[in-house]
Amino acid sequence: MSEHIVGVNPKEYNGRKYRSTLEARTAETLDKMGIPWEYETKKIILQEGFRCQYQKDKVRAIYYIPDFIIGPIMLETKGYETPDWNIKKKMLYKYLTDNEPEAIFYMIKNDKQLLQALDNHWTTLGYAIKVTNKPTRKQPSSSKLYDSIAQAMDELNLKGKPLGAIIRSLTGKRPYVYGYKWELMKIKL
Repeated sequence: MSEHIVGVNPKEYNGRKYRSTLEARTAETLDKMGIPWEYETKKIILQEGFRCQYQKDKVRAIYYIPDFIIGPIMLETKGYETPDWNIKKKMLYKYLTDNEPEAIFYMIKNDKQLLQALDNHWTTLGYAIKVTNKPTRKQPSSSKLYDSIAQAMDELNLKGKPLGAIIRSLTGKRPYVYGYKWELMKIKL
């Protein structure tokens, strides 16, 4: 469970406290899409603690804990970037470059950015996008699987349409968007 941070009002979702409304909303969106995730389970030491001659107490280590882990993806939910975060982010990028070059890291500020980040990695995560047209009297429904929402939108001539509506369809809030039902399908890897 998250420790309390001064100046941050924890929000709750599904019986768990999060550090922000954005984190709670991200957890809810991932749950509604059926994507397994972990919250604050990995700790990365960016700089070891040490003792120095100028300070009586030990200088504490600098570490980073990703908000969400989804397979190989680390997600940081950030509404406002503080000066401290900007320094820590540079240290994190250096750490990942040197120690985990295969790691995938995204900072997101809203559901649209979450969907864009995940859209690059559906097959890596074991999913495909199933798009089914809305049946009419002249045309029965038919489905097709896509590697990404971007690929589906391009093929269906929906490029430039807002992603927010597709998020509502993927999370079950709206059955059909732009004449299609959008679903995540678990695939075998």
